[in-house]
Amino acid sequence: MKNLPKKHKDYQENKKQGKTCLLMYSGGVDTSICVVLLQKYYGYKVITATVDLGQKFQNPKEMGEKAIKLGAIKHLTIEASEEFVKNWVLSAILANAYYDEKYCLSTSLARPLTAKKCVEAAKKLKVDSIAHGCKGRGADAFRINMVFKFLAPDLPVVLPIHDWNPTRQEEAEFAHKEEIPIPVDYKNPFSYDENLWGVAINYGTIDEIEKSVPEEAFKWTVRPQEAPEKGEKVIIEFYQGRPISINGKEKELTAIIENLNKIGGVHGIGRKDMIENGLYGNKFRWVYESPAADILLSAHKELEKAVLPKQTLYFKEQVIDKKWAELAYYSYWYSPLMAGLTGFIKQMQKYVTGSITLFLYKGSIAIIKRSSPCSIVKSIYPEIKDFVPFGYEEYLFSSTHPGNVKNILNEKGNL
Repeated sequence: MKNLPKKHKDYQENKKQGKTCLLMYSGGVDTSICVVLLQKYYGYKVITATVDLGQKFQNPKEMGEKAIKLGAIKHLTIEASEEFVKNWVLSAILANAYYDEKYCLSTSLARPLTAKKCVEAAKKLKVDSIAHGCKGRGADAFRINMVFKFLAPDLPVVLPIHDWNPTRQEEAEFAHKEEIPIPVDYKNPFSYDENLWGVAINYGTIDEIEKSVPEEAFKWTVRPQEAPEKGEKVIIEFYQGRPISINGKEKELTAIIENLNKIGGVHGIGRKDMIENGLYGNKFRWVYESPAADILLSAHKELEKAVLPKQTLYFKEQVIDKKWAELAYYSYWYSPLMAGLTGFIKQMQKYVTGSITLFLYKGSIAIIKRSSPCSIVKSIYPEIKDFVPFGYEEYLFSSTHPGNVKNILNEKGNL
């Protein structure tokens, strides 16, 4: 291996002063290597921090144990899955959020929250610097750096992988040489970024776009051809845009997502193989698994079709939702435009109440039933003797409407 990491110019000074660095740590290839790089090439005492966002295979506790074995002086596991679902994932559901029409934004939603939690920990521990393992070829480094600089402008940011700039194979060979355990085959080192909303996969042979994705790269879903011959019916109920039950059983949104990830995975739902338009105009291949996201977004979008008028629906689908997803991908969470788009989306959700029945079969999702007290699918005009001189919204909430939607929503105590 010709391309080896080099000692940083501040190595001796950092070591002499006993400086500490908090590493945003997932336990994957990059951050596992960073634990060693920060010690041997930067002279830091390393504290690792893993933010638990509902990872399935990257167990935060096990990752912490590995970090200590690699020389970290302390490891933190920060639970934030409920906050992630409540404040980030739900917003994506209401916006039917896909970037480039396929990507459910699982990592894009998670990075700002993970960075925020690590900054809070860094401030509490009064460390000398903060670090992450992004190389910079995608948008993640931008997202994380922006949060770091916004929330802790005076805290130095260390970028070990970016400074070294190795190929994925060089990283794997370095890990093998240094006896750093990594969660992939070092001869075909895939990269995984996982949370409750989905898993992102790249590197290894995935970077070779002329090749198909190796089956061993997938973790959450079965090969659609090998899914059960008997499909499965799933009923999702929504109240004002929020999923509230699955198959008639009321659950918290986190539990609904966990359940749908299992159900969808069994039926091969949620696999995406795409050429993604990166933040800087660069293109690269990403592979995603997002069973629950695909099921919930399909259901929510269909329910909106049943309850929103034509022009309102078109504007939300073609303009608002797409722009919201783009801003989320770019991590423009606190821009005035994002606030305005979110306000519009929330305003529309007061009509999005009802249930959608889906049928899952060998990688496909079919909508088979729709039900809503706010539905405008059936013509409203035969039920009104005189022309209605006001808009749909006024009619929907008037006593003239046969569904008496205002009373229905009042029963929930939300009007």
